[in-house]
Amino acid sequence: MFFFASKLLYFLLTPIVWLVGVVIVAMCTKNKKRRKRILIISAVFFYVISNQFVINEVIRAWEIQTIHMDSITQQYEYGIVLGGFNSYDLQFDRVNFYASSDRLWQTLLLYHEGKVQKILISGGEGRIVKEGYTESEITKDFLCRIGVPEHDIYIESQSRNTYENARFTAEMLQGKADTCLLITSAMHMRRAYACFEKQGVHCKMFTADRKAGPTKFVFDYCFIPNMAAIETWRVFLREVVGYLSYKIMGYI
Repeated sequence: MFFFASKLLYFLLTPIVWLVGVVIVAMCTKNKKRRKRILIISAVFFYVISNQFVINEVIRAWEIQTIHMDSITQQYEYGIVLGGFNSYDLQFDRVNFYASSDRLWQTLLLYHEGKVQKILISGGEGRIVKEGYTESEITKDFLCRIGVPEHDIYIESQSRNTYENARFTAEMLQGKADTCLLITSAMHMRRAYACFEKQGVHCKMFTADRKAGPTKFVFDYCFIPNMAAIETWRVFLREVVGYLSYKIMGYI
């Protein structure tokens, strides 16, 4: 039930959905002054959330700080990389990667530089409608095809969300792993790390896919609207609400 409710909630947190809702309300409002007020307020609101400077500073306060690769001085037994970064194109037998796939590429670099001995991919079918494959399985196949030895790749393919990532990974490891490095997007790490700690999997954090850049006082960056900023708000709100709902459910 929680899984389906969370998907509905994430849909309602999408700013484009809000825009459609505002337009519908304005169209249904017969009072011309009220309609004008609604449109003006919504225009100002969407201008603000399309501002890259504003969302950059908000994200900076939320994201877990990224560390330099060279600061990792010990070798970890497992590099645990969380799913949510790809999909499978059945027609062309091809794996399509999203922007968050940076977490996988950073894991590969950690592996090839000897920072982690084994790669553990956690991710099942996170969609409401089943598509017949799990993310961890297609990722393992991809890694094997580019030369990563199969015996160094482990998969957890039951999970549908971050809580289940932690729960099923903990069951899989059962205290056998001495050292683990948790690898996920910087914005997602706060919730992910709390879930793994709650399940007794004590990891060190390594963040990827950092959204917050340096503070810039440039005219187009500070004043010209950008659709990418609105999308970043959607991801940020999803994480904040996800963290709070996990707290209420006792997952963290």
